[in-house]
Amino acid sequence: MAANTTAAKKTADQAEPVACTCSQFATEDGRTTGCQAETKRLFAPGHDAKLKSFLIRMGAEGTEVIRTVDGIASSADASTHAAKFAFGHMVAAGITRAETKAAEKAERAAARAARKAKAPAKITAKVGRATFTGHMDGDHFVYEVKGKERRTLKFQTA
Repeated sequence: MAANTTAAKKTADQAEPVACTCSQFATEDGRTTGCQAETKRLFAPGHDAKLKSFLIRMGAEGTEVIRTVDGIASSADASTHAAKFAFGHMVAAGITRAETKAAEKAERAAARAARKAKAPAKITAKVGRATFTGHMDGDHFVYEVKGKERRTLKFQTA
Protein backbone atom coordinates (compact mmCIF):
# COMPACT_ATOMS: atom_id res chain seq x y z
CA MET A 1 0.00 0.00 0.00
CA ALA A 2 2.81 2.40 0.84
CA ALA A 3 4.38 1.80 -2.55
CA ASN A 4 1.14 2.86 -4.26
CA THR A 5 0.92 6.17 -2.39
CA THR A 6 4.60 6.91 -2.98
CA ALA A 7 4.19 6.26 -6.69
CA ALA A 8 1.11 8.49 -6.80
CA LYS A 9 3.00 11.28 -5.03
CA LYS A 10 5.90 11.07 -7.43
CA THR A 11 3.64 11.37 -10.47
CA ALA A 12 1.80 14.36 -8.94
CA ASP A 13 5.11 16.05 -8.09
CA GLN A 14 6.41 15.44 -11.59
CA ALA A 15 3.36 17.01 -13.27
CA GLU A 16 3.99 20.14 -15.31
CA PRO A 17 2.82 23.40 -13.75
CA VAL A 18 -0.20 24.92 -15.49
CA ALA A 19 -2.00 28.24 -15.11
CA CYS A 20 -4.16 28.59 -12.01
CA THR A 21 -7.87 28.01 -12.65
CA CYS A 22 -8.83 31.47 -11.38
CA SER A 23 -6.94 33.05 -14.30
CA GLN A 24 -9.51 31.59 -16.71
CA PHE A 25 -12.27 33.99 -15.60
CA ALA A 26 -12.82 37.53 -16.89
CA THR A 27 -15.57 39.98 -17.80
CA GLU A 28 -16.29 41.61 -21.15
CA ASP A 29 -14.73 44.87 -19.99
CA GLY A 30 -11.48 43.09 -19.07
CA ARG A 31 -11.75 42.74 -15.29
CA THR A 32 -10.04 39.59 -13.98
CA THR A 33 -8.77 38.13 -10.74
CA GLY A 34 -5.29 39.30 -11.73
CA CYS A 35 -3.84 35.82 -11.29
CA GLN A 36 -0.66 34.89 -13.13
CA ALA A 37 0.32 31.97 -10.91
CA GLU A 38 1.22 28.53 -12.15
CA THR A 39 0.49 25.45 -10.10
CA LYS A 40 0.43 21.67 -10.33
CA ARG A 41 -3.04 21.69 -8.76
CA LEU A 42 -6.39 23.17 -9.67
CA PHE A 43 -5.78 26.40 -7.73
CA ALA A 44 -2.67 28.07 -6.37
CA PRO A 45 -2.82 28.39 -2.54
CA GLY A 46 -5.59 30.84 -1.60
CA HIS A 47 -6.73 31.40 -5.16
CA ASP A 48 -9.99 29.52 -4.67
CA ALA A 49 -10.96 32.33 -2.28
CA LYS A 50 -9.76 34.88 -4.82
CA LEU A 51 -12.04 33.37 -7.47
CA LYS A 52 -14.93 33.13 -5.01
CA SER A 53 -14.75 36.84 -4.12
CA PHE A 54 -14.43 37.78 -7.81
CA LEU A 55 -17.55 35.77 -8.69
CA ILE A 56 -19.51 37.28 -5.77
CA ARG A 57 -18.59 40.83 -6.87
CA MET A 58 -19.51 40.17 -10.50
CA GLY A 59 -22.73 38.38 -9.52
CA ALA A 60 -23.79 41.27 -7.28
CA GLU A 61 -23.22 43.68 -10.17
CA GLY A 62 -25.11 41.39 -12.55
CA THR A 63 -22.12 41.17 -14.88
CA GLU A 64 -21.66 38.21 -17.21
CA VAL A 65 -18.46 36.24 -16.58
CA ILE A 66 -16.49 34.59 -19.38
CA ARG A 67 -14.44 31.45 -18.72
CA THR A 68 -11.81 30.63 -21.32
CA VAL A 69 -10.44 27.06 -21.29
CA ASP A 70 -8.10 25.92 -24.08
CA GLY A 71 -9.22 28.80 -26.30
CA ILE A 72 -12.93 28.04 -25.88
CA ALA A 73 -14.87 30.85 -24.17
CA SER A 74 -18.14 30.24 -22.37
CA SER A 75 -20.22 33.10 -21.00
CA ALA A 76 -22.63 32.73 -18.07
CA ASP A 77 -23.61 34.41 -14.84
CA ALA A 78 -21.35 34.06 -11.80
CA SER A 79 -23.56 31.52 -10.01
CA THR A 80 -23.50 29.16 -12.97
CA HIS A 81 -19.70 29.21 -13.13
CA ALA A 82 -19.40 28.84 -9.35
CA ALA A 83 -21.73 25.82 -9.29
CA LYS A 84 -18.93 23.76 -10.87
CA PHE A 85 -16.81 24.14 -7.72
CA ALA A 86 -17.29 23.07 -4.10
CA PHE A 87 -17.72 26.69 -3.01
CA GLY A 88 -20.67 27.31 -5.38
CA HIS A 89 -23.22 27.55 -2.57
CA MET A 90 -21.08 30.20 -0.86
CA VAL A 91 -21.02 32.32 -4.02
CA ALA A 92 -24.81 32.10 -4.39
CA ALA A 93 -25.28 33.13 -0.74
CA GLY A 94 -22.76 35.96 -1.12
CA ILE A 95 -24.54 37.33 -4.20
CA THR A 96 -27.89 37.27 -2.39
CA ARG A 97 -26.34 38.99 0.64
CA ALA A 98 -24.74 41.70 -1.54
CA GLU A 99 -28.01 42.35 -3.40
CA THR A 100 -29.91 42.65 -0.10
CA LYS A 101 -27.27 45.01 1.27
CA ALA A 102 -27.46 47.20 -1.86
CA ALA A 103 -31.27 47.36 -1.64
CA GLU A 104 -31.12 48.37 2.05
CA LYS A 105 -28.53 51.03 1.24
CA ALA A 106 -30.78 52.46 -1.50
CA GLU A 107 -33.73 52.56 0.93
CA ARG A 108 -31.64 54.41 3.54
CA ALA A 109 -30.46 56.91 0.92
CA ALA A 110 -34.05 57.55 -0.22
CA ALA A 111 -35.22 58.01 3.38
CA ARG A 112 -32.31 60.36 4.09
CA ALA A 113 -33.12 62.42 0.98
CA ALA A 114 -36.78 62.62 2.01
CA ARG A 115 -35.86 63.79 5.53
CA LYS A 116 -33.43 66.31 4.14
CA ALA A 117 -36.02 67.74 1.75
CA LYS A 118 -38.61 67.96 4.52
CA ALA A 119 -36.36 69.56 7.14
CA PRO A 120 -36.29 73.37 7.00
CA ALA A 121 -32.93 75.08 6.54
CA LYS A 122 -31.31 76.08 9.83
CA ILE A 123 -30.28 79.70 10.15
CA THR A 124 -28.80 81.79 12.94
CA ALA A 125 -30.43 85.12 13.80
CA LYS A 126 -30.12 87.78 16.47
CA VAL A 127 -33.33 88.47 18.41
CA GLY A 128 -32.83 91.38 20.79
CA ARG A 129 -29.44 90.85 22.43
CA ALA A 130 -29.41 87.05 22.11
CA THR A 131 -28.49 84.86 19.11
CA PHE A 132 -30.62 81.82 18.30
CA THR A 133 -30.63 79.00 15.72
CA GLY A 134 -33.94 78.27 14.05
CA HIS A 135 -35.70 78.27 10.72
CA MET A 136 -37.85 80.56 8.61
CA ASP A 137 -41.60 80.07 8.35
CA GLY A 138 -42.76 82.60 5.80
CA ASP A 139 -41.69 85.99 7.22
CA HIS A 140 -41.35 84.66 10.77
CA PHE A 141 -38.13 83.46 12.38
CA VAL A 142 -39.00 80.38 14.46
CA TYR A 143 -36.69 79.34 17.31
CA GLU A 144 -36.81 77.57 20.69
CA VAL A 145 -36.25 79.00 24.15
CA LYS A 146 -36.39 76.66 27.16
CA GLY A 147 -38.20 73.99 25.11
CA LYS A 148 -40.92 76.34 23.85
CA GLU A 149 -41.26 77.48 20.25
CA ARG A 150 -41.06 81.24 19.69
CA ARG A 151 -41.84 83.28 16.57
CA THR A 152 -40.81 86.79 15.73
CA LEU A 153 -40.77 89.29 12.91
CA LYS A 154 -38.08 91.43 14.56
CA PHE A 155 -34.72 89.76 13.98
CA GLN A 156 -31.42 90.18 12.18
CA THR A 157 -29.72 87.29 10.43
CA ALA A 158 -26.22 86.67 11.70
